[in-house]
Amino acid sequence: MSNSKWVRLIDELVNNSDKIKKLEFKKVQKDHIGELYLTEDTTYGFDYWQNGFEGHNSLGGWLTFKEIEFLFFPRFIDSDEHLEQDLMEIENLIYKVGQFSLDIDENGIKLICYK
Repeated sequence: MSNSKWVRLIDELVNNSDKIKKLEFKKVQKDHIGELYLTEDTTYGFDYWQNGFEGHNSLGGWLTFKEIEFLFFPRFIDSDEHLEQDLMEIENLIYKVGQFSLDIDENGIKLICYK
């Protein structure tokens, strides 16, 4: 996915952060699953947003777009499965930005970023 498409996607997610309760990611060369923190107070629009995130993830440090294998929007946002995200609404937000490769099942939406 190009950096410009990433910027459009992140812009849409930040603008609708009240609808995104949990967002996970996996780096291409790592096995760990991290969590992205995007809220309505997320400072957006600086030069570094053209290439990635800085400090907005659970793994810490710089996270460039090109190293993200996938984003995952889980259906359940807590371990007791009491709180859910509206996956249909998230899917619509994603498709407002453009066409993406999505794997959707009862557990969540996986947005494939790197193949």
